Amino acid sequence: MFDLEKMETTVAAFHQQMTEAPISVTDVKPTAEAWSLKEIVGHLVDSAANNHHRFVRLQQGNLDGFPAYDNEAWIAVQHYNDYGWESLVALWHLYNRLLLHVIRVMDETCLENRWAVGEESATLRFLVQDYFRHMADHEKQFRQRRREVAG
Repeated sequence: MFDLEKMETTVAAFHQQMTEAPISVTDVKPTAEAWSLKEIVGHLVDSAANNHHRFVRLQQGNLDGFPAYDNEAWIAVQHYNDYGWESLVALWHLYNRLLLHVIRVMDETCLENRWAVGEESATLRFLVQDYFRHMADHEKQFRQRRREVAG
């Protein structure tokens, strides 16, 4: 169904990168528009929360009208730069461990159930795969941003 070993490796490797980041640079924004390391991880917590709902609800049937996620608005409202780095990293890590469990026990007969809102539509299968693709994209962004702010 899914390559859980690869997903687990992705989560573990990214978690290691987060724990190795110097706390002194986690809230540094290289430009006003660029996310800090805390904001990148906060965005990934938001992504986990939104996708957790989708992963569970789509096993109960199609999901019409469940709202899309406005990442810039969520980042602005939550002020992740004012939140503790260790707590944020722990939350991200534990939430992703839970999502790995949800995926491991997922009902395969539900993988073609669809989430739709407005013009957007996707199957549960796609959403799970895309969640980890999205995480990999932000892992690269995290590495790059860490180099930028650490000098």
